[in-house]
Amino acid sequence: MTKMPSYITRLTFLLPIIVILSITLSLASCASAAIPLAAPAPELIRPVEAPADLAPVRRGDIKPVKVAEGLVVPYSRGLAFSSSDAPISAIYVAHGQSVSEGELLAELDKEPWLDRLANARGELDHLLYVAAHEDRISDIRLELARMDADEATGEDERYIAELNVGELMARDVIRRETAELDIARLRARIAALEAQKDDYTIYAPFDGVVLSIESLTIGDYPSGRTPFLFLADLNQLTIRALTEQTSFFTTAQELIAVIGDKEWPIEVVPYTIEEMLAFYYEGVNPPARFKFVVEGGAFETGKAPPTEKRVLIMARDAGREDVIMIPVNAARIETAGDEEGGTSRQDYAYVDVNGVRVRRDIKCGGRSDIWIEVVEGLSEGELVYVD
Repeated sequence: MTKMPSYITRLTFLLPIIVILSITLSLASCASAAIPLAAPAPELIRPVEAPADLAPVRRGDIKPVKVAEGLVVPYSRGLAFSSSDAPISAIYVAHGQSVSEGELLAELDKEPWLDRLANARGELDHLLYVAAHEDRISDIRLELARMDADEATGEDERYIAELNVGELMARDVIRRETAELDIARLRARIAALEAQKDDYTIYAPFDGVVLSIESLTIGDYPSGRTPFLFLADLNQLTIRALTEQTSFFTTAQELIAVIGDKEWPIEVVPYTIEEMLAFYYEGVNPPARFKFVVEGGAFETGKAPPTEKRVLIMARDAGREDVIMIPVNAARIETAGDEEGGTSRQDYAYVDVNGVRVRRDIKCGGRSDIWIEVVEGLSEGELVYVD
């Protein structure tokens, strides 16, 4: 057998070791690649240039716009009894029934009210009779006292008689004034009772259709000023905001309803006291309600918007005219608290200066949904970075 050289024997022995070491180094290299390296200091990081949109600083009008969603519905009004101290005596309409303006819809039992009114009038008649009778007696007493004073012979007797006349006159003045006050109070009470005549009836304020009616029967008592029924005017369409309250829209300079590709001018319809009380008792905030502003107060045939149609309500405020402004997403507004519990505000924007992005402090004013006013810090024509 031929003997192998010694260097080949050593190479054969070392070859597995070399392979193992190379594999180990390779795994170590992969492991080291998976382990994150310590981040360099912030001052060593170079910003990566990314494309950004630029917008010119311009001059124009700032008109704040509020947008809400609404629903086109027929105009409806909740009708309620102004009194709740008597039971229902008659209901003349039903759900879905058409009614005419001035038609009697329901009424309460007026007998208790008529009894109170009759009693008050009877009391007044009695008081007037008593007052007139006492006036005649007082006049007679006063006349007799004057006759006694005229017939007195001695100075002392005349003095006493004149004192008696003065006392009778003073007492008569007080009695007459007291009687007049009692009569005035009773007459005011009668006037208040007479004014309650319509509190026990509900008449239709316009031609319409009964949308709903409370499930009460003859003899039941209505619940305060809560609407007893709702009447709809199918010839008058309105819009109810689905989320917004009335307070914002009453201050708007212009109100528009956007239905499809058409805009309709609208205006706020205030609620009646009865309707506001109904919302209060139900524990809800009343939504804004609007009516369409149409020439002549009525839609042209076939040109009214469809009911149950969702619309966008746009409210434009007065705003400011001819001001420096930039897009709202070009302005940065930061607030911070201080040690005394107050807050400070810093407005700024990034301006393009010879191709370099430079921060500049500014002062912002009013804003719309797209633009924001710049009171200080920018000039018309400069370019600002928009996020």
